[in-house]
Amino acid sequence: MSVSTEGQSWSLVVHDHCRVKIGPGFMIQELETGFETPWVYLGNVPAHATTEGVADLLRTFGEVLDVRLPIRVNSPNMLVRVRLSSPREAQKAATALNGAQAFGCKISARLPIHNASKNTALFQDTTVRLRWEAPSRIAYCGYSTLERANEGIAAARQKPFRDRFLHGSIHVGIPVVGIVTVQFRGLPLDATKEDMVWLSKPDDVVWARPNYQNLDYAATSIRRVLCENRELSSFIVQSPPYRPGGVIQAWAHFTTPSDAKDASHRLHGRKPVFTGKTKIFAHHLQSLTFSITQEKYEILSSDIQALCKTTNQARRTEMSIIHRPAPMLKLAGEDVRELGQLKFELEKILNWETVRHGTSIAWDAFFAHPAGVSFLQRLRQEVPTVVIKTDIPRRIIRLLGSSKPRSHVRAHIVAKLDELAARQIHFIPLDGRLFGLFMNRNFALLQEQIGRENVDLDFQSRRLVIRGNDTAYQTARDAVYRARQAQLHADLRRSPASCPVCFDEVTHPVNLPCGHTWCRDCFTRYLTSSVDNKYFPLTCLGNDAKCTEPIPLQAARKLLTAPEFDATVDAAFAAHIHSRPDEFHYCPSPDCPQIYRSASRDTVLQCPSCLLRICPNCHVEAHDGFACPDPEADNNLFKEWARNHDVKPCPGCKVLIERAEGCNHMMCTQCRTHICWVCLQTFPKGDGIYDHMRATHGGIGLGAE
Repeated sequence: MSVSTEGQSWSLVVHDHCRVKIGPGFMIQELETGFETPWVYLGNVPAHATTEGVADLLRTFGEVLDVRLPIRVNSPNMLVRVRLSSPREAQKAATALNGAQAFGCKISARLPIHNASKNTALFQDTTVRLRWEAPSRIAYCGYSTLERANEGIAAARQKPFRDRFLHGSIHVGIPVVGIVTVQFRGLPLDATKEDMVWLSKPDDVVWARPNYQNLDYAATSIRRVLCENRELSSFIVQSPPYRPGGVIQAWAHFTTPSDAKDASHRLHGRKPVFTGKTKIFAHHLQSLTFSITQEKYEILSSDIQALCKTTNQARRTEMSIIHRPAPMLKLAGEDVRELGQLKFELEKILNWETVRHGTSIAWDAFFAHPAGVSFLQRLRQEVPTVVIKTDIPRRIIRLLGSSKPRSHVRAHIVAKLDELAARQIHFIPLDGRLFGLFMNRNFALLQEQIGRENVDLDFQSRRLVIRGNDTAYQTARDAVYRARQAQLHADLRRSPASCPVCFDEVTHPVNLPCGHTWCRDCFTRYLTSSVDNKYFPLTCLGNDAKCTEPIPLQAARKLLTAPEFDATVDAAFAAHIHSRPDEFHYCPSPDCPQIYRSASRDTVLQCPSCLLRICPNCHVEAHDGFACPDPEADNNLFKEWARNHDVKPCPGCKVLIERAEGCNHMMCTQCRTHICWVCLQTFPKGDGIYDHMRATHGGIGLGAE
């Protein structure tokens, strides 16, 4: 996570793509998602266009801060990068200018896709791959035995014949040339019987008529069809030798993905006269190219090669390994969903695997305690080929290694989580000064008795959290009872300098600008507990928690480690997103962490992580050329379901809450708003809610009272 400071606000990058500005109390002040950028890329701009001309074109959408033309232009058109003053202006410009006429031709406009910081990846989605038969003849060769026929087929495969590789197969039917007839496809137009005798030694040869005569005319005709109502950037025909069977391969590059998709539909499956009525295959390709170091490739080569083999057997999405000075991994396919899934699978190999339990990240506080550390160390010794990395502040476990041993380690971690989940959870309230007394004098002793991983303190709710059976729970209750007895005999008078958490004399003081002083340990624990509580902004708890001054970032940075600080920022980011469900939405791809802002119709966003193209108006995969579905149909069904299941939106953050049991006093776990379930009126800190329910609704919702 990168950080830059500006006064009391800090700018950071989270989830590889999102840029946020946080203020005191870890309050999110500004947020720029990974989908947003102030840059617009203009394609197919004529080489004669000037910087001022491009700026004039973009000024109707906002302030133009920068125009970058390529230093050298070796073609009639060029790619121009333009920076506007805000991402919103750039998005409007990209939507309006894509496919528009400018500088005398149709240009493309798109927002660049952010690449994750962990890898260097280039994404392209404007290419069409074409294949068709070269001008050729078919030779039917006769052999006296099946053995000689197979020898002839094998001999033809060994080396190219002039400019192409031949494809031979046993032929059944007319013409019959010998005891066994072999059909050889893709022969040059001027091939002779002597050539075939030299190549595959047949007894006799019968020739079929050529499919067509002129390759240049066929290529020119294909190019003409590709250019119909579209801007073609380049058209490259593969040089000989051709593929087996005399198949020619070519690549057409367009200025926009929509042009490429339209061209592939226009040509695919056609049998035009100019190719001798042989079929043309045209596929719109999306591709990603990853560059990695040689050292990393050697560590992960077995998994990379296994993924490549598995993928290419499916034949829908291709993966190739290119060995240059630095290894390159190229993914290509027609379906962006499959390409995004393959990208996800490859990045799991390249970027370590985060262990998951079902759809959730696999974590338990057990792994942060000595017993959990020992458990993972034993796993490392048992499977030394897998590296296990535990990030305690972020609550994640990562694995690096080949797939089979990695699966073994993952299974053991998940099994341990299942075992931990089967244990009971108990809560014991620690009101007033008892919380501080227990934390300072009894907490460590109780951890020794029932295990450090089974005892925790909830700072926000001031309660003791116990995991275990009834015996562990009773042991904890006894410890609380002893602490309460000690409290009764203690001097309950507090000095003005007492810590607002433990209510005891301050040790290793932390002085805040509001004038309150904390114990160093209490202050640190308060900050780290916010990762689980997700209640922001973090404010001082002085003056009996009535102080509203936010915690300064500099004070938090001094006491927290870098991972702890990053984890707190991540928690504040998640709380900010969840409290604004109308503004922010998660990418529709399963498990994709990226978020985006709602936008108007006709806008298309592309996810920087999984590459999915999204409609930010109806929040599904982009549906180019089709109207967004009517939301009322689904909304009515949802309203009916919500009524039947006692589900309502929180009036504070709009997150959905389901009431299963208990009274009508509800507290949103996301934003901590106290709510009357009957009328959804809110009560700060819950003050007065029970009086309201009795006076307004005749009771608190527990039946007879």
